Amino acid sequence: MTQTNRHWTLMVYMAGDNGKVFEQLKGKRLMALMEEQGYQDIQEMEAVGSTDEVAVLVQFDTLSNREHTYRIYIRPTLEPRQIENIPEQNMGDPRSLRDFIVWGIENYPAENYAVILWNHGTGWKEDDIYAFARNRGVEIQASEDEVRSLTRNHRRLQNAFFLSSVLEVLKLEDEESRAIAFDDSSLDFLDNAKLQQAFREAEEQTGKKVSLIGMDACLMSMVEVAYQLRANANYMVASQEVEPLSGWPYTPILATLTTNPAMTPEALAKLIVQEYGSYYQENSRGSITQITQSATNLAVMEKLAEAVGRLAAVLRQLLAVEDIYTENSIYHAQRKVVRFKDKDFVDLHDFLKVLQDKYAGDSDELTLVIDEVMDLMILEVKPQLILANITSGVRFERVKGLSIYLPVQGYCQFYEKSDFAYCGWGEFIRVLNSVEE
Repeated sequence: MTQTNRHWTLMVYMAGDNGKVFEQLKGKRLMALMEEQGYQDIQEMEAVGSTDEVAVLVQFDTLSNREHTYRIYIRPTLEPRQIENIPEQNMGDPRSLRDFIVWGIENYPAENYAVILWNHGTGWKEDDIYAFARNRGVEIQASEDEVRSLTRNHRRLQNAFFLSSVLEVLKLEDEESRAIAFDDSSLDFLDNAKLQQAFREAEEQTGKKVSLIGMDACLMSMVEVAYQLRANANYMVASQEVEPLSGWPYTPILATLTTNPAMTPEALAKLIVQEYGSYYQENSRGSITQITQSATNLAVMEKLAEAVGRLAAVLRQLLAVEDIYTENSIYHAQRKVVRFKDKDFVDLHDFLKVLQDKYAGDSDELTLVIDEVMDLMILEVKPQLILANITSGVRFERVKGLSIYLPVQGYCQFYEKSDFAYCGWGEFIRVLNSVEE
């Protein structure tokens, strides 16, 4: 325990500089306005406030203030806000995230640290969605959906959480990729490699590892994202589907945490999932019927990647000899599997369940490896990979907590940038979709 006897420091990285009107979009917005929701979420946090044992911190970048970014210590209940103005931050720069984490750890030391990434999100993909604003001439239709999602009608611009760097993407002819923490003013965002870099550098500077990474954003509960962050935290909490614009219910989460500040990182991960599910099931009034949220044990991701790698190898071998039973089962699985707002993302367990049900061949090796991967996804199996999983809506009854990239056609060149691609899954997709290297 630290000298302050503080159990938890929660750091919320709020990239709220969104909703800018672009002339290139004929006066439309690329993304839904997030600033107002940011203030509402801060009010939800203030309804509970920090305590001697739990510190709640926010770094909030807004569209309306182009000169400053706010760092906020959420004061104990009824005390005035403690706000520090720092120079305008590019929230799509990994150094901004790293510096916020370091600041939080050094100024509010605790036994455990949680970092919550708050913004629009798009899974592992890292498209440069701002290419149009750099004289690319790409016309995009802004989303009107009341979700933390980037829905556009241009097929090549389907995104991720963080971008490596603007210069890197500008060198490329095809900007298909994905990210989080989009910053309209800086025309930047962070890809998953830079997300990994930010956490690694923060740990190197402080000697402290983050216990929990939360994604209050869309489509981030993916095998690829969790595997990328496997060494940067113990647990990850995120949604497989798009999130409602209101995002996480911070008041009940913080109320329970401050009442039970000694809860373990695993317990907090489960709590967030539970409260998220309860909030939307109680407050949807029938309007929001399809939600997902899950907690992943990152320590098991190496084991999952190894098993998926063997699965991919077996499937490639059977496809190479044109095994009709394998081809038929994959055909049905591709079409029956639960897909999300981004149709390239499928529930891993559901894909394997359909594959298993439709396979009529005699490959014991395939049958065994399918069982092994599916077993890892089951809550009761030890060590637990999925600690908690909440879903709502008939379509998501079969969803088990982690999505994976599985396009019906084509293959995104940026997939090779993800650590997970090297387990063999990327090669399987190329073979399946007849995409040459």
